[in-house]
Amino acid sequence: MTGMRTIAVLAAAWAAAAPAAPAGEGPRALKIAVVDVDKVLRDYKKSDDLYKQTAERFKPLEEALKQKAEFIRAEQRRLASDPRDPESVELFKEKQAIQMKIAEFQAEDRKFLSDRNAAEVKAMSEVWTDLLAATAKYARDKGLDLVVKQQLREEPSKSKDSFYRNVAGCTVLYRADYLDCTDELLKQLNSEYERGAGKAAAPGPEPKPPEPKPGGKKN
Repeated sequence: MTGMRTIAVLAAAWAAAAPAAPAGEGPRALKIAVVDVDKVLRDYKKSDDLYKQTAERFKPLEEALKQKAEFIRAEQRRLASDPRDPESVELFKEKQAIQMKIAEFQAEDRKFLSDRNAAEVKAMSEVWTDLLAATAKYARDKGLDLVVKQQLREEPSKSKDSFYRNVAGCTVLYRADYLDCTDELLKQLNSEYERGAGKAAAPGPEPKPPEPKPGGKKN
């Protein structure tokens, strides 16, 4: 079911369930508002705070991985220009050792990316939960029947795929300006966050760089 058809079905259902108006009057008109979700997620102060906290948490490990990558590249260059006999046993052992370091690095890098992605998803979920709760409260306070997510994509698409993604994500093709409650909702969210009601959760334990193995060198 398309986004617009879904809205039409919801509107019809609400109209059918609306309280009966006094005799001589038609059914009560639906009270609808529209929220620009992109703007809220972009300008909600908690979003920026959680993003910075996540970046700070993973920065030490990211730096450690960069140093390890630089060390591996330097070793590869050294071994590539090594003047020893290519059949040398010692040279072979050193090449095998660097291959093991590459494998270890790749495993650590995959885990780093997975852990950071999980932390970012958790932060986004927290922001989304705040948005839903604030929208429900705003709707109750204003006596709204329906709040629609606006996802207008006005920037030009750079490819056919991005064009189709933009079209698929567009849930509102037109709305009157007075229906837009984005700024009011955003003001409410930021006000509650600044008062501490929506304070960002403290960051979890800082990820630690992998410990060197016994007898190994610290890179």
